Amino acid sequence: MTLTLYSLLLRFLVPGMLLRLLWRSRLNPAYRQRLLQRLGTGLSHGAPSTSSVIWFHAVSVGETIAVAPIINAVLAAKPHLHVVVTSTTPTGAAQVQRLFGERVQNLWAPIDTPGAVRRFYEHIRPALVVLVETEIWPNIIHAAKQRRVPIMLANARLSAGSARGYARVSCLSRPALAAFSVIACQQRSDARRFIALGANAQTTTVAGSVKFDLERERLATQRERLLSQLGLLQARLLVLAASTHPGEEAQVIQAFSELYRRDANALLIIAPRHPDRVSQIERDVLKPMAADFGGGCYWQRRSGGEPLKPDTPVMILDTLGELSALAGGVDICFVGGSLVDHGGHNPLEAAAFGVPVVTGLHTTNFRLIYRELVRAGGALCVSNAAELATTLIELQQNPQRRSAIGDVAKRYVELNRGALVRQVALIKGLLED
Repeated sequence: MTLTLYSLLLRFLVPGMLLRLLWRSRLNPAYRQRLLQRLGTGLSHGAPSTSSVIWFHAVSVGETIAVAPIINAVLAAKPHLHVVVTSTTPTGAAQVQRLFGERVQNLWAPIDTPGAVRRFYEHIRPALVVLVETEIWPNIIHAAKQRRVPIMLANARLSAGSARGYARVSCLSRPALAAFSVIACQQRSDARRFIALGANAQTTTVAGSVKFDLERERLATQRERLLSQLGLLQARLLVLAASTHPGEEAQVIQAFSELYRRDANALLIIAPRHPDRVSQIERDVLKPMAADFGGGCYWQRRSGGEPLKPDTPVMILDTLGELSALAGGVDICFVGGSLVDHGGHNPLEAAAFGVPVVTGLHTTNFRLIYRELVRAGGALCVSNAAELATTLIELQQNPQRRSAIGDVAKRYVELNRGALVRQVALIKGLLED
């Protein structure tokens, strides 16, 4: 009965969802492309009849990057499989295309109504469904159970706040969680929360986070090529502000301006979480602060394609697919979503290459990782722009401390690798059952 009510409510909301996508397409036309796929129709040609299909659902950029090593490992081990990766945002879809090209089929995920989900299942006919992190969709899960298709929650995580939210609708979330064939959790605390909400304790396991298992050789090669293209192989202090959100860019620029007064050779690279905000950042943040950098246009966009001018103090990384590599090639990395209440983003892409990480106080999305990194001395925590400025200046003036913090961060990543092997083994087991 609860699932029926949920489905009726979602059906009622579908027109509004589609209108919202059309509204967002004013700024990003990709939102209206293949729109009928959201309803489980207009799907492109699927897998050959001789191929088994695995469906991975990674909602956007972060989840796509997280699950990419798993997909690559599955494709290497079982090249006969046909892999479908669904996204819900244009940036997520672009990331799938960049990472996998024609090796996978990329589709929009169906809205979680019974009809859209049924049509999607009938088209792709998956042998296994893999949802990523916290993608718990009752009708997708129920349809897999009806069809006796195993379904896995990979790299699963569940914050205390999210757990409280699911507990409020336990009549809906409890049967959904109980239906998973496997829930592969990042941490013990995640497993405890899933089990408390109704997941089967026998099929809920702690596998670790695949975010520790970065494809370092590929990233290092990409990083050197990128730094060469930008003309950044010469000695400059490189500060990266990764995955920033509204309200953070102004604080970061303010802090960097204090560093720039002491080191005019320093470079700040701002990578907004959503590149379609670049024009707004230029208008509302960069232009009003021009006086702090001598006036005029003191920044360049990466999408312009030209090497950076030696006297340019700020670059906006407004391209997709380059942040992960660049994070390992800077001197200091501030990870965004943390000076504003967004929950923070992944620090491991910088930490894995020995880059000292700076974060704000809002880190609920990666609470344990940040707690352990800060406690071990592999990351620094600030609460505002003034503290960020002080920290940047201190690290600029003390290369030995930068190196020591980076070494701790790198060791932390090394000690936590191995989740990739464990989660791929779970997928193979479900395919062979």
